[in-house]
Amino acid sequence: MGYTEIHADDYALSPAASEDILKCIRAGRLDSLSVLTNMSCYEEDARRYLAERKGWQKEPLLSVHLNFMEGRCLSPASCLPHLADRNGFFRATWGQLLFWSFCPGKYQAIKKELKTEIRAQTEGFIRYFGRERVLRFDGHQHTQMLPVVYQALFEVIREEGYQTEYVRVTKEPVLPYLMRPSLWKTYRPVNLVKNLLLNLLAIGMERRTRQEIGSRQPMLLWGVMLSGRMDQKRVGMLLPLMKERAGRKGRTLEILFHPGASRPEELGEEFIHEEARRFYLSRGRREEFDTVMGLQTGQGIC
Repeated sequence: MGYTEIHADDYALSPAASEDILKCIRAGRLDSLSVLTNMSCYEEDARRYLAERKGWQKEPLLSVHLNFMEGRCLSPASCLPHLADRNGFFRATWGQLLFWSFCPGKYQAIKKELKTEIRAQTEGFIRYFGRERVLRFDGHQHTQMLPVVYQALFEVIREEGYQTEYVRVTKEPVLPYLMRPSLWKTYRPVNLVKNLLLNLLAIGMERRTRQEIGSRQPMLLWGVMLSGRMDQKRVGMLLPLMKERAGRKGRTLEILFHPGASRPEELGEEFIHEEARRFYLSRGRREEFDTVMGLQTGQGIC
């Protein structure tokens, strides 16, 4: 069937979200997680992580969770006129980044700004987690899949000589979802559109990833269509189909969860998108936490 990796996104989104993820790590439930380096709680959450990691059964693999959607930029705001406001808060949208990816008049300027911020966020990660660590990258809200973003990322990796073993290609199969008719009404149409769009973008992204860094083992991501709804029932029904699909493709199945829920008082001015704020507070994140705590990591996943 191949290997299965249980992954948590959004460490250092907020103190409460980070504590939920730490509970999953303490229980030995996570194989990997993504770390936001530009949110206000990052330094304290990084210190919390490092202070207790020696006591864990295993330490998960860490990815730099590149973030251009919210929080403050780590580069000078004056260097990012399209991405951030004068106070340094990101203000660009996913749709704008997609448009700029195919806009000749803006492409080079946007790529330059992205490269500046990618360096800053990566160095922010290295400052706490060490330069000797082989790097992994993914993107908050899957922005790493946008051509202008991944082109900028690969140029930074090459120019800085970052040892990199993994860049997430968000490529999620649709067929397993269709094979469970009883779940059809539970799928959000917006997530279906997101799934199809990301799979289309994955064609070029995966080709470029192989050219730039190769791959220790190609991945198949699961967790886009059911983002925020990866509860125990749905995961139990779809898991055998997803594992079988990954096995036939010779890929590692990366199961993406968001098991960290924030508290209302934590969502200050750095959280600018109302829909994202609702997601960070949602019951679905608490359900995903319960699902992760009920799973086993690695090949023994149940």
